Amino acid sequence: MTRRTRMVRLEDLVGRRVRTESGQVIGRIQEVRAERRGDAYEVTEYHLGPGALLERLAVTQRFSGRSVPMLIARWDQLDIHRPERPTLTCPVDELKRQTR
Repeated sequence: MTRRTRMVRLEDLVGRRVRTESGQVIGRIQEVRAERRGDAYEVTEYHLGPGALLERLAVTQRFSGRSVPMLIARWDQLDIHRPERPTLTCPVDELKRQTR
């Protein structure tokens, strides 16, 4: 099996609303995590929602005054073939949840 590689610019993804397959918005992509593999970097996960925005801005719970939810989608749980409309490939309850 050959692996197809497609380049998507991060600037085309960050800030985009992520939708379920039925069209429900679950949050915006606020941060993208990647790991170095040889000479390239591969995306490992996407951080979504208001907690991810606080993480991106380096705001701690102590400053925000409350816990704020963040969803974490693995690279394979988000379809980015259309960067202007990223879509979940799984049910929302399969995403990792974290509070910030």
